Amino acid sequence: MDIALILLTASALIGATAGLRFKVFILAPIALLIALVSAAVLRMRGFGSGGGIVIVVACLVLNQAAYILVQIFGLSSRVSDLSLDDVTDGEPSPGREQAVDDDHGDQEPPRSRPHFPPEN
Repeated sequence: MDIALILLTASALIGATAGLRFKVFILAPIALLIALVSAAVLRMRGFGSGGGIVIVVACLVLNQAAYILVQIFGLSSRVSDLSLDDVTDGEPSPGREQAVDDDHGDQEPPRSRPHFPPEN
């Protein structure tokens, strides 16, 4: 029974980590990986078909529930700089400070160019 708790905990942690780092499209490959690994581990430990299926389904549900909880509570906004899937949309985040001012007093004015052809 200890292996079932380990698999359930690992599935929840994987879901929470995926919620912090990736977009929703990563859930399908992760679900496939969790199902295969869980089924293999449970089969090696001697779990029957009925108990194994229940634990694999519980692992998948916990994984996706952890992902959704992280997304709902907005924990991913704090680590969005670490995300590999972020796409820049040109708008700064709401908490970002704008430290650029328009004072260019220390710059020289541009030099005027001579007119070509020269005027006589």
